[in-house]
Amino acid sequence: MQDELLPTIQHAWSSELSRMPLARTWSQFFDTVIDLTGRLIGSIGGAVLVVILAFIVMRLLRRVVVGFVARIIERGGRSSEELTQKANTLADVVLSTGKLMVIIIASMMILSSLGVNIVPLLASAGIAGVAIGLGAQSLIRDMINGFFILSEDQFGVGDTVVIGAFSGTVEEISLRRTALRTADGSAVFIPNGTITAVVNQSRGWANAIVDIVVRPEANDADVLQALREALQGVENDPELGDVILEPVRVLGITAITVDGVNFRASVRTKPLRHLAVERELRRRVIQHFRERGIPMLGISTTASTEVG
Repeated sequence: MQDELLPTIQHAWSSELSRMPLARTWSQFFDTVIDLTGRLIGSIGGAVLVVILAFIVMRLLRRVVVGFVARIIERGGRSSEELTQKANTLADVVLSTGKLMVIIIASMMILSSLGVNIVPLLASAGIAGVAIGLGAQSLIRDMINGFFILSEDQFGVGDTVVIGAFSGTVEEISLRRTALRTADGSAVFIPNGTITAVVNQSRGWANAIVDIVVRPEANDADVLQALREALQGVENDPELGDVILEPVRVLGITAITVDGVNFRASVRTKPLRHLAVERELRRRVIQHFRERGIPMLGISTTASTEVG
């Protein structure tokens, strides 16, 4: 009889213990752990697959961008070092953006495969993106404008440019800003988003224009003949001949005032070499007019730069 009573008591005790709150809590905890472990083990293959695909996509993206950069350098007509710098800057931007997108998408896919509800995360990310976009409008505008400046090769390091009220030599270009060094040595930093127009004086050719003002009583034919004689053969000058692109043109009378008559001559030169040519033109005109006795009121120069 004792042998039959003991199992009955144990069964009753176990039933009573299972109805206790602490026992039920531990039972639920272990059930949750076992269920979560099973889901993790079941979805680990999907997570690993997503990681592998993300790695492959990033490798392909890098290969495509590097190939594109190489073609830009091969087709470029400017210095290889400068083109390489610009191409690498663009490549870094594209690669960084592409990697960020791949990482975000892969992370969402992994969380989804692990059973995490990503809808709240997407909603939060959308709200955060709107807030960041509103707070960083100027930064985004600077970077977009800088991207097009680099990709369109509007100007490069070493070019002499005029941007708004500032002129100087470009020392640095990034997506965020452009750095200039002015004639007096000052460093100017211009956000790319504020650049609406650029005058690039280092592209194409420069046109040096010389204006000579003589007294009204001077004979027009004598002045024109003296100008042609003074400037004849300047394109063959041993020091300046290689920067002059065509013979000097004497344009004739361009203005008449109460003080005198304005005559103009011009010559096309290589970019940024017009100043040296202007000095030589002034020297020749002054010397020859003095020899011919032609009365002058003044002489000035005006330089223009165009893209050829």
